[in-house]
Amino acid sequence: MDEMRDRIVAAAKRHRTRCAEFLRELIAIPSTSRNEEEIAVLVRKEMIKLGYPSVDVDRFGNVVGRIGNGRTRLLFDAHMDTGDVGDRSLWRFDPFRGDFKGGKIFGHGAANNKGGLAAIVHAGAIIKELDLASDCSVFIVGSIQSEDCEGLSYKALFDVEKLYPHFMVLSMPTGMRICRGQRGRMEFRVTLRGQPVHASNPEKGFNSIYGISKIIQGVQELNDKLAKDKILGKASVAVTHVESDYNGPNNLPESCHIVIDRRVVPKDSEKRIVSQIKELCKGTRAKVEVVEYDKASYRGLRLPMAKNFPPWLLDTDHPLLEAMEDAYRSVYKKKATLDIWTMSTAGVYTMGIAEVPTIGFGPSEESFSGPVNDHVRIDDLEKSMAVYASLPGSLPDVEPIKIPRQR
Repeated sequence: MDEMRDRIVAAAKRHRTRCAEFLRELIAIPSTSRNEEEIAVLVRKEMIKLGYPSVDVDRFGNVVGRIGNGRTRLLFDAHMDTGDVGDRSLWRFDPFRGDFKGGKIFGHGAANNKGGLAAIVHAGAIIKELDLASDCSVFIVGSIQSEDCEGLSYKALFDVEKLYPHFMVLSMPTGMRICRGQRGRMEFRVTLRGQPVHASNPEKGFNSIYGISKIIQGVQELNDKLAKDKILGKASVAVTHVESDYNGPNNLPESCHIVIDRRVVPKDSEKRIVSQIKELCKGTRAKVEVVEYDKASYRGLRLPMAKNFPPWLLDTDHPLLEAMEDAYRSVYKKKATLDIWTMSTAGVYTMGIAEVPTIGFGPSEESFSGPVNDHVRIDDLEKSMAVYASLPGSLPDVEPIKIPRQR
């Protein structure tokens, strides 16, 4: 066992430089949601270069590499897409250059989630090189459209491609802790129609912007009243987008709408959450609806999904968590720290909806996933590769995969 541990650690050290170079190549490619084709080509090319026995791009656009043909099916995920860079003047560095400084690589998407992507791709190579998947089928997935609709790529993989794993590992940033859950999320669109008149006589019409502003104030006040879970933390609600129909500078708008992000804890119920939002709109004619995401992937496949995602939490005695703790201990020679995510991940679908046991472990910190300090430590890349490669040997025996219930 110690000998294999040493071989895995040594292999991760050998892959360290190339993994870092690959991350810089990933950063250099802009890859906003629904524009992932170029980065998908790069990821597929890297997997082939590393000797993956099987590499495919599914009908949705996810890149899927496979090592081994054993009964236990383990899937590692990293999403290839990012949000937009926003105002470039706020960046301290070129977001697409992958600057190397102080043992860190800086760049847009470095933490969320291209660092994890580079690490799982090279961990797959280590698993192949050292024959660590003799009893497993290991899938390395570069997924898409996560920033637009987290978990949508697994609706494609599970329901369209019928690729069902026993266990999932998300490589989103965890600060090298093991994350076992997160709050859920609901997204609402609230639309308030106005009575458009010329701005010179505003009293003759109804300004929907003024009306929606009262709802926004109510959202802010509601946030302080929401429930708290002892593990997953406090539920929250926030307005994330405001927009009105612009009929020129001399006219009141025909309508105004806002997008509301509601983070969900186990104490919440869908009925209660919807009721809270509708209560904020009481006395108005505002329309409240859960957002339905329905945009085609870069390959043209549309998979409509309501943005209504449940919270999820893996038990501390679950065999997957115990296996990941063993893998961590093997590499670090100390006990892992358990944590939960504040942000949302594909786990809302993989475990929250599809009920596939899911955990997270990834390089960099969740708080680094922003334009000011987005970076990954190269030491984290190396250690992540070693932990990922150690996991297949720690997994429990399983029964043949069962088809999940229809969703």
